[in-house]
Amino acid sequence: MSETLLIGELARLAGVKRDAVRFYERSGLLAPPARSANGYRAYDETALARLRFIKKAQSLGFSLDEVKRIISLRGNGKATCRCVVAMAEATLEETERKLRETRRFAASLRKHLTQWKRDAKKRGRHAADFCKLIETS
Repeated sequence: MSETLLIGELARLAGVKRDAVRFYERSGLLAPPARSANGYRAYDETALARLRFIKKAQSLGFSLDEVKRIISLRGNGKATCRCVVAMAEATLEETERKLRETRRFAASLRKHLTQWKRDAKKRGRHAADFCKLIETS
């Protein structure tokens, strides 16, 4: 790709919305683009690669602050790699913690729903009674 891209084409190729491109520029994650004679933003393949990197990092669970830090550290040698690995390990730990919490929540909800359905059949309860079950849990 040797030509420049307008914001719509860049967003489409990167799989993001135009507003996301503008947001990443304002946030400092994406360098301000050159402007064409008519004032349109003109992006190059570096911007496309950066957007794809941001999107992939987010899909792996990195926050935008972490992505920004990775970008600022990128290419600075072994220390950078160790730092990014440490960030990835911390993100993995947090993800696993959230997963455990979600599993506990699902088990609790399943238990309470089963209990409510059983009691509803016996006593002819209505859906609104489920709120009382939540309040007493």
